[in-house]
Amino acid sequence: MGMQHKFWLLREDQYTYTVWQDLASQCDAPVSLHEDILRYFFDSLQWIPTLNPAKPGLPTGYGLNWWGPTIINQTGGSVFYRVWSAWSQLLSCGPEKLRLQGAFTWQWPFPESEHLLEEDQIHILGCYETLDINRDELISICTTFAGFGEQAATGEFFILHEGI
Repeated sequence: MGMQHKFWLLREDQYTYTVWQDLASQCDAPVSLHEDILRYFFDSLQWIPTLNPAKPGLPTGYGLNWWGPTIINQTGGSVFYRVWSAWSQLLSCGPEKLRLQGAFTWQWPFPESEHLLEEDQIHILGCYETLDINRDELISICTTFAGFGEQAATGEFFILHEGI
C-alpha cells in the first residue's frame, strides 16, 4: 500500500503522549492516508499547532512531523477541525474521480545544455505526477479527520499522527 500516515484519536485521561512508541509498529490505525495524498494538503496542515512527542520537552510547532509522531491536542484541535472540514466541502465540488496534482518527478540525467531553461521548457526535465482518487472516499477521510479535530478541541481527546 505504500507509505501511509496513520492517525488515532485517543482519550487524554487514558493515554499519555508517549503512546506513539507503542502504536508505531501497529497497522490498525482508525484512519490512514497515503503520503502522496497527504502531501497535497501540506500547506494548510502547516497552520495547525502541534506537539512533537519524540523530542525532549515536548516542543510546540506547526504542522505534521512527516517522519515521526505528532500530537494535536486541544490547542490545535479546532484548527485541525476547520482545515479538514473546509477540504471536505471543497472536494465535494469536484467530480466523482478526482485527479490531483502530485509531486514533480525529475527525468534525470538530462543533457548539460538543458541545465538553464526557460519556465515554459521545464517539461523537458520532468512532469507532475497525477493522483487519481475517488472523491467520496477522500471526503470520508476528511470528514473523519474533522471529527477527530472537533473532539480534540474539547480537551478530552488528542490526535496522534504517526508519520512514515
